[in-house]
Amino acid sequence: MRNLYLILDEEGRTVPFIMRGEQEQFLRERHNRNFIPKARKLGMSTAIVLANLDDCIFNGNLAAGIIDLTKDDAFAKLSMARFAWASGPLHPDPAIGALWKSLHKANPLEKDAGGEMVWRNGSRITAGVAFTGRTPQRLHISEFGPISAKFPAKATGIKRGAFNSLPPGGIIDIETTMEGGQWGECYSIFQLSLEAAKFDSLTPLDWRLHFFPWWGHPSYVLPGVKPGRTETVEYFDGLKTKYGIDIPLDRQAFYERRKAEQGEEMWQQFPSVIEEVDRQIVPGQIYPEMKTLRSTKRVSEFAQEKGYPVFTAWDLGSSDNMAGSLIQPAGKAHNFLAGCVGEGAGAAGVAEVIRKWEEEFGPILTHFLPHDCEITDKGSGKTYLQQLVECGIPRKNIAVVPRIPDLWVGIDEVRRILPNCWFHSRMDDPIFSESGAKLPSLVGRLEGYRKKLDSSTGIVRDVPVHDLCSHYADSVRTYAEALSRGLVRGNVQRVAAAQVVSGFRGAAQPQRKQARVLS
Repeated sequence: MRNLYLILDEEGRTVPFIMRGEQEQFLRERHNRNFIPKARKLGMSTAIVLANLDDCIFNGNLAAGIIDLTKDDAFAKLSMARFAWASGPLHPDPAIGALWKSLHKANPLEKDAGGEMVWRNGSRITAGVAFTGRTPQRLHISEFGPISAKFPAKATGIKRGAFNSLPPGGIIDIETTMEGGQWGECYSIFQLSLEAAKFDSLTPLDWRLHFFPWWGHPSYVLPGVKPGRTETVEYFDGLKTKYGIDIPLDRQAFYERRKAEQGEEMWQQFPSVIEEVDRQIVPGQIYPEMKTLRSTKRVSEFAQEKGYPVFTAWDLGSSDNMAGSLIQPAGKAHNFLAGCVGEGAGAAGVAEVIRKWEEEFGPILTHFLPHDCEITDKGSGKTYLQQLVECGIPRKNIAVVPRIPDLWVGIDEVRRILPNCWFHSRMDDPIFSESGAKLPSLVGRLEGYRKKLDSSTGIVRDVPVHDLCSHYADSVRTYAEALSRGLVRGNVQRVAAAQVVSGFRGAAQPQRKQARVLS
């Protein structure tokens, strides 16, 4: 590793691979399962790729896999191995070049196509967005954080499939930025590595944490430049006081300039200490007001108001995704008593939740559904509204909220009421997937609702990210839009006796598939 390989440096020049201190330390301390919350450009991907290439060249019948966010990203890492292999005979040291020629002759590369390199000795490296084929002995997973945030099901598939396919003596290396906040498969592995850091010794199934801060990179410096912002000085004074880290001024200047460009994503891309890796920052957050709600203890335990009616509001997503809220307006306050999210529930699942809530909280005055509940389902030939009525919900208890011309108008309606919202602490309880991965709470989904830049139409504009956070956020928007249209009645004064018919007449219709509702 210290002598054989050539790489392309940051300037695109062919140079011998000379390991940095962080790369040396990682390979020296490498375990069977390794988790690296990385700072940008510390060379961990290169070190892992070359280490796995080295194992394939000098060991027969060894399979290594590269998994990345996209196929192009995975192929780019495979190209590092391809370049090191192909350029070996051109090494500037004649003796090493001669050694490479003998290696090529003794163990030639027999296949290099379709994201796979295969040698005569039976070893291979495969790259893609998943690992298929023979049992791997080495598994390199890059950007597991973004994978978990953008494609939760894919991350679960990697955990269930690729992880479990590795033999006990195999090696998994995860190097990733920590996108996605405090939930998902990547965050679960990070927590396991933090916990294992307290162990006296590790078993092959324990995760070892390798943390390398940005300030160890030799290029992250602006020679002769000093930081100019008070917040920068205070930040680095805090690091020195709390952690004993004294970072030179020219490195502080680099951090300041990069933070001006990257904003709050610095916590993900350039962490200074391990605690920053665990810090929940949501770039592009749509409801930053949620931070104020937490700080003013509006996410807390409180009793249901007596005499005020309660309402439900829903989002009915694709593939039977649904999310709902139970709200009790009281004067100016909007008290969110409970909520739920689910997949595969259908109208029968929603009716089941409504029944549960009526048993616990009393009769519900109105159920607010989004406008798309009146679209006919191709499979059943019925609208969602019709199916819900067939499941026992009286039509007179259902109000369809008309479509709003602009999504952001609805979002602004949510922003308008948030300062007067209270969320019961049960809505901040953690939710877990079928695989046991931690998912954001209902309150956490409002915090995690964020926007992305969409230029696919040629018009650059902000659009919300469509993920598991957006479903619950849309249910809250349904309520806010109903409120803005005057559909929420009895929210200003007490109601002596709400004329509500608890509407479950007859049995619910059979579900198309098993419901999974997380409340």
